[in-house]
Amino acid sequence: MFGRLRLGSIDVVVITDFETMKEAFAKDGFMGRPPDLPFELGQETIETGAFNDMPWKEQKRFSLHMLRDLGFGKTRMEEHIKEEILELLERISEQEGKPVKHSVLLAPSMSNNIVSLVFGKRLKYDNPERERLDHLVQEIGRLAGSVSWQLFFPWLRAVMSMFNIGNKGRLYRIMHEVKNYCRKEIQEHEKTLDPNNIRDFVDGYLLEIQKKSDDPKTTFRKEVLTDLSRAFFTAGSGSVRVTVDWMLLVCATYPEVQKKIHSEIDEVLGQDRFPTRNDHLNMPFTEAAIAELMRWKTILPLNIMRYTLKDTELKGYFIPKHTRVLSVIWAVDHDTRLWGKDVHEYKPERFLSQDGRKVVKPEYAIPFSIGKRSCPGKSLAEIEVFLYLVAILQKFEVLPPPGKQVDLEGELGISLQPKKQEICFKRRH
Repeated sequence: MFGRLRLGSIDVVVITDFETMKEAFAKDGFMGRPPDLPFELGQETIETGAFNDMPWKEQKRFSLHMLRDLGFGKTRMEEHIKEEILELLERISEQEGKPVKHSVLLAPSMSNNIVSLVFGKRLKYDNPERERLDHLVQEIGRLAGSVSWQLFFPWLRAVMSMFNIGNKGRLYRIMHEVKNYCRKEIQEHEKTLDPNNIRDFVDGYLLEIQKKSDDPKTTFRKEVLTDLSRAFFTAGSGSVRVTVDWMLLVCATYPEVQKKIHSEIDEVLGQDRFPTRNDHLNMPFTEAAIAELMRWKTILPLNIMRYTLKDTELKGYFIPKHTRVLSVIWAVDHDTRLWGKDVHEYKPERFLSQDGRKVVKPEYAIPFSIGKRSCPGKSLAEIEVFLYLVAILQKFEVLPPPGKQVDLEGELGISLQPKKQEICFKRRH
């Protein structure tokens, strides 16, 4: 289903069913972003349309090409993730048996994976700069969700922006701090740039800027790179952490699920061999458990707002240019026509064949959205979630703190995050 709603003083087309979403997001006309999203893009980024208009296509194409060259989704990236996970396992071991806020342990490990791709460096766990960045990433996810309502009240948003007050003011200051960090890293890269030694994404992008410097219409600019780097850092480290966080809480809540994952780990990996992404082919229940979590808790319940770039139509209805379009992925994930009447239950078997030997993912399972602007980080996110979960459960059993229950109610920011709480890790072998 879809329809037009008036939210505040803005008309919004809201899509809540899979077929309409699939049709809309296959069209170029639905590929824009509104100019007033709460992410404080630089003026040059706005003017070039690099994020909000059709030039995003060449930005995405270049980004995916660059990341693939850097080992994105390949063995080279897995080796880096392995180093991060091994250090994480050591830190979990230090807290073995004690109630621990696991999200605090996960955050620096996962953001380091993105930092290494984008900036070519690794920040140590106890580095004050690293601790500050992790805090900022979590705050961006929380605050951006809390100010989204201002999109529908332009006059109020203008007042909040002018005086930098409330959550809008806090979000602006945090975004500005992260952008300054990215800007500083880019400046350092410029000083040591070597065309024969591309160290990371920033190096590759700076060389692309040089190549296209004679083109007055180019969207490859340093300000765009600053915004793009911030987007990679905040989105790439946040959603993966939230997913693994939820999976550990699920394992602590449903011992029978954890037991089946442990059985697959013992059968496929044993006690000592570190997992690889290819192991998921022989671990259908583990893969199904992750897929069902992404459906059940819908990590991104509301897709980032779209904006029509031209007059278009949908299901026979005329949609004028510059219409805001909101797709509700939560509605697809909890559609009884697609998933059955028990949509609010956690059942990994939904994603398994009848004999339990194969993972079956229907086309309407869309945790990374759908269509031309679906998440470019999908392959890396899938690798990270699988490797982190399996490596942790290979060594540990996850339990609620003594005398307590896990709280599975979420808190909605940009993503649906678990409440901050403690769990216990008990060594298995």
